[in-house]
Amino acid sequence: MKKSSIGTARHLHPPGTPGDLCRWHNRAALATTVATIARRHGLDAGADDEEFAVCAAEAKAAPLKAPLSVDTLAAIRSALGPALSIGSAPAAVAEAVFGALPDRPIRVVAGDGQEFFLVPIPVTP
Repeated sequence: MKKSSIGTARHLHPPGTPGDLCRWHNRAALATTVATIARRHGLDAGADDEEFAVCAAEAKAAPLKAPLSVDTLAAIRSALGPALSIGSAPAAVAEAVFGALPDRPIRVVAGDGQEFFLVPIPVTP
């Protein structure tokens, strides 16, 4: 299996971690960054790909070298999807969590209204 030494995952996973796990981790981390910027601009999961590309360029403080992948766009949309809260039904929580694996963040809202992202960090291939 291909190994990875890319970005965020490289610092959190042990040497020799399979590349797929590192890519999933990095995609989820990028999605939360782009989704945070998108929220600040008033965007939601229905924004178009170009709007997300603008947010990604802002996150990187530079123009993108390549378009966002289909998987990355799906992860961003997941992060901007309906938020889970303390009142969410257990079945809805299970569906959101297990439907988001391996690389799609989930937005949650705390009792005080503060928002967070739950980010899957893969452990095993």
